[in-house]
Amino acid sequence: MIRLLTPVILLIFGLIISGYSYYTYGDFSDYGAAFYPTIIGFLVSFFGLIDFIMEVKLRDKYIFQSFDWLQDGKVILAISVIVLFYLFSSEYVGFILSVAIILNVLTQPFLEKNRLFIGSLLFLLSIGIYFLFAKVLLVGLPSGMLFE
Repeated sequence: MIRLLTPVILLIFGLIISGYSYYTYGDFSDYGAAFYPTIIGFLVSFFGLIDFIMEVKLRDKYIFQSFDWLQDGKVILAISVIVLFYLFSSEYVGFILSVAIILNVLTQPFLEKNRLFIGSLLFLLSIGIYFLFAKVLLVGLPSGMLFE
């Protein structure tokens, strides 16, 4: 039951965010920071709906065994450390380097080969994310003391 409830909550949450953002910021004649929450809300709703459909199709095939509290605690701790790292490091080293470090730290343990190539692609991805938000969506991101 909880596997069906989670996508429904995400669907409703995304619709609320998208509707509130559209109502608050009004017409979007050009892209900017106000456009971002509406798009994110819509995407959360869309993926929540897809997840709900998938869960309905798989409901007889899935067997829940138990929670692994130790593993879940490690994941929560890792995410908390990553968020704190970004909060404290982005002002000093900038968005691009801090996100590149985070992406590499999260990805490299799962790679067996091509680590340098994937690391380079993740660095380029962080540059792409920066330009998407800074230039297209006009969201101010920290450049850091190194790049001022």
